[in-house]
Amino acid sequence: MYKLLILFPLFCLSVAPSRAQNVFEFLNDTTVVNAEDMPSAAPPILEKKWNRIESKLFTINIGLAIFIDYNSIGQNDESIQQVGEIKPEVEFRADRIILSGNLLFFKNPWRYMIAANYNGLDGEDVDPTFAFIDVDLEIPFGKKGGWITIGKQKEGIGHEYVLPGSQAMFTERGSGTPALIKQRNIGIRYSNSVLNHRMTWTAGIFNNWLENGNQHSFADNAMQVTFRATGLPIYKSDRELMHVGIGYRYTGATDGKLSYKAKPEVNTAPVFINTGSFDASSANTLMLEWIGVKGPFSFIGEYMNVWVNSASAGNPAFHYGQFGGSWFITGDNRKYNKQTGNMGKLTPKKNFGLKPGKGLGAVEIGARYTYSDFTDRAIDGGKFGRFTGALGWFPNAHLRFEANYGHGKLDKNNLIGKTDFWQFRAQFEL
Repeated sequence: MYKLLILFPLFCLSVAPSRAQNVFEFLNDTTVVNAEDMPSAAPPILEKKWNRIESKLFTINIGLAIFIDYNSIGQNDESIQQVGEIKPEVEFRADRIILSGNLLFFKNPWRYMIAANYNGLDGEDVDPTFAFIDVDLEIPFGKKGGWITIGKQKEGIGHEYVLPGSQAMFTERGSGTPALIKQRNIGIRYSNSVLNHRMTWTAGIFNNWLENGNQHSFADNAMQVTFRATGLPIYKSDRELMHVGIGYRYTGATDGKLSYKAKPEVNTAPVFINTGSFDASSANTLMLEWIGVKGPFSFIGEYMNVWVNSASAGNPAFHYGQFGGSWFITGDNRKYNKQTGNMGKLTPKKNFGLKPGKGLGAVEIGARYTYSDFTDRAIDGGKFGRFTGALGWFPNAHLRFEANYGHGKLDKNNLIGKTDFWQFRAQFEL
């Protein structure tokens, strides 16, 4: 119950115009830090004098992200048999501080990012108070030679993982994405954009031995190799474009085992997709992306297929796909990040307020269908499809209030479990 008290001030800011206008004006006297001046993997940080530090040797951009979620789930009897009864829950989905900027004592400045999540509000007793999510350094090859990123970082593949979660159309990524891609990994990655930023590509090699409890040597721990390329065959502006992308991921098997699992696009829910651990030597994943934007309308399609080398399980193949879109009824649109090849930040044309020049902020409605099939040959990980509708309100570039309704069907263990999902989020981002 105490968690709901933190939702109340955010709600009051959004519905009390006389006071909210002053707060919103204070927050929105901002500029966006240029992509060349901050790590390409960092979300854009809205800059004021008090959250940007500059010296002759370095710059520091201070960013914050706070997500508070409330999730309520309705199940039929078969769903309860499959995954157990799921109770409503309030969750601090993110309590994150982000430090990013440049190191200026090199001829071509290096870039860095450090992001940590505070787990003290609702973490388990065994969780560290602060968990480092990103700790990486980006080293340039001249002015146009691209970047080498070293450290704990995103793997750079899969549009929904390249895209910061705070800027997505829906509260959570599609069900198959976390099963097939590791959200953060430790390694080294090269990235660059060419053809006047109409094309990006990245390649990396990863090994999370340092976070794997040192149970294995570096050589014995599984390696991952990734590649992604994107292009803009059509680009007139951020309001009229077509994006295409292709990605690849190779992963080895530690101790000769692999497993795939994922939640039903609700972080407080238990795992729905679960293959369990099974004998395997490696796996290869292919990823395809398509995005189209026309004014306030945007559409996205994504497909992933993994081929697992497992003689004992019959070399199964699993796949995931999604198709959806959104409409800003206020006429707004998201920006496109040409550095990393993804849809990005939404800044309303008119911030919420009653004074002349103000407006509703930005209002978005969206819908999508996702489908994950992790049952093949000797493996029954489940088949899960979910339809989601979304309504989002952005009073300004810092605040977002989101409501999602989803209906899902899980085919597993000779049962068809049906589930309704009600998800609500209050989000603050700096």
